[in-house]
Amino acid sequence: MAGLTTGKTPWGKFWSLSIIQSMNSLNEKGVQFMLIALGIWMAKQLQYPLSVLIVLPFVLFSPLAGWLADRYCKTRLLQAMVLLQVFVLAGMTAGLFLHNLPMAIGFFIVFCVQAMFFSPAKKGLVKDIVGSENIGFASGILEITSMLAILLGQIGALFIVYSLLKKWGPESGWESAAWPCAVCMCGAVVVFILSLFIPRYKPESSRTFSWSLLWEHFTQLRMLWRVPVLRHSEIGIGYFWFIAGTMMLIALQMAAEAHPVQSSSDFMQVLGQQKDSALLMAWISGGSILGGVLASVICARRIRTELATVGGVGMTLGCLLLAIVPYGTPVFYTSLSLTGFMAAGYLVPLNALLQDRADNDKRGDVIAAGNLVDCFLGIMSVVVQAGMKAAGLSPQLQCGLLAVSSAAVAIFIFRSMRAHSS
Repeated sequence: MAGLTTGKTPWGKFWSLSIIQSMNSLNEKGVQFMLIALGIWMAKQLQYPLSVLIVLPFVLFSPLAGWLADRYCKTRLLQAMVLLQVFVLAGMTAGLFLHNLPMAIGFFIVFCVQAMFFSPAKKGLVKDIVGSENIGFASGILEITSMLAILLGQIGALFIVYSLLKKWGPESGWESAAWPCAVCMCGAVVVFILSLFIPRYKPESSRTFSWSLLWEHFTQLRMLWRVPVLRHSEIGIGYFWFIAGTMMLIALQMAAEAHPVQSSSDFMQVLGQQKDSALLMAWISGGSILGGVLASVICARRIRTELATVGGVGMTLGCLLLAIVPYGTPVFYTSLSLTGFMAAGYLVPLNALLQDRADNDKRGDVIAAGNLVDCFLGIMSVVVQAGMKAAGLSPQLQCGLLAVSSAAVAIFIFRSMRAHSS
């Protein structure tokens, strides 16, 4: 198979792929948080519906995305999705300038569908380019660059909208979101040009289209679930996305409670909430990046599954500290970083193991099934956190409950990874 032949690994092509997927993640998260920031300005809670919308296409159309990535050239599919991103961002920008929130959210939904088709093509190309011997390091780097992009998208969107509101005044909410969206659109054009230089690899599946692809979710899940190493890896990966989504919403709740906003005229509270939200995202995401770098270096020559156990224990400790230390203190921010640091170290080896152990001609299906699990748990994170908030649980108590669930997952990962290595 192309990409697995002997010879020098084309690392330049891999770094290009990393830039492309990072820009896709940055733009996706950036526009999501621009809309959240706009919602804060409008005194609307958009974080919950947007968090569901961003993962819902993976739940609905994941088998179709996996089939496309296996049946056709992954590079062509990736290029088509990057081009679609340009048009989507253009539509969102127009909606924001026209002060049309339904139009902006409508194009955001299309963006979420684009990300769903983009994911298996992007992940499937990693092994094609670097081969099995380098997939531990490459998969880790891909996760790190994605986390960095998500960090920049989340924090950048909140900070830029905050800065523009402060500069242009309390009536400039729409324009403060529209201009950063226009910049993202220009960046997407550059990324599309870069995607044209990614090499093409021959698809290994010859399966023809069938309408059953629209409801083959359970077939793909069975494919994933019947192989213990894939099943156990995906359970761990899915929990990462559950705790990541829950922690993001808890952080937004913390900032909202520190700076309650009644209306867009409550200008100083709007600014304070956006500033606090960006700061909390920076601490937890910064820790994730550092943890991902270290885990990728450790997994450079071999996938070290013991890191997942260490990371699970660290996540438990981080959540426990967040449950007991006062909000806004140096120890609180350190605990946020520790949680992100350990979570990234936990994710990297599990992701590499899933991609490496999947059969080459079924890798897209396995990745799509994994995306389905991840996104279902992403939706559950919204439901669970909204439920805890509605029940009157404080953010600190919510973190305590996450510590309990993280401890259970750490024990499960320890036992399953030890069984696979024996």
